[in-house]
Amino acid sequence: MTIKKQYQEIISFLESNKNKKVASILSELKSMTESKVRTKTFVKDTDGNVIAIFCYFHKQFELVSKVPYGIKKTSTTGLNTMCKVGVKAWTKQQKSIKQVDGIILEKLVNDEIKKDEIDEIKENMISVIKEKTFEEFKREEEYTEEEKQELRKFEEEN
Repeated sequence: MTIKKQYQEIISFLESNKNKKVASILSELKSMTESKVRTKTFVKDTDGNVIAIFCYFHKQFELVSKVPYGIKKTSTTGLNTMCKVGVKAWTKQQKSIKQVDGIILEKLVNDEIKKDEIDEIKENMISVIKEKTFEEFKREEEYTEEEKQELRKFEEEN
């Protein structure tokens, strides 16, 4: 059975807590599913041109004049929600995460780990993959002081 991407985190959480009572994990589950409201994910100038986008990989606003974004006709801005570097990093991250199950199965077969350690090890491996990928593809644009102030303003307002 294939699980929709938007529910994978919840399913993983539930699988790792399947022997716990619902009451003990309900608050954590609610925080995972609550809306992460961001009032705006992009900023336009007075002429209606997009000047900054909140990159969902880097979790920060980026000026489109400095950071390349792919075209996405179905979005409000006409641009992707992740910069091109973010898309590349996210894709690499997902590929590595998909390999985790095979690595764990091999370790289990070779008696390197015990069955009851699988969830914790998998969670740790995925966490490391995400951290390494983020570090490898961290954005370090050369912004002028004025641009930095403008980006801080976008963050505060949104």
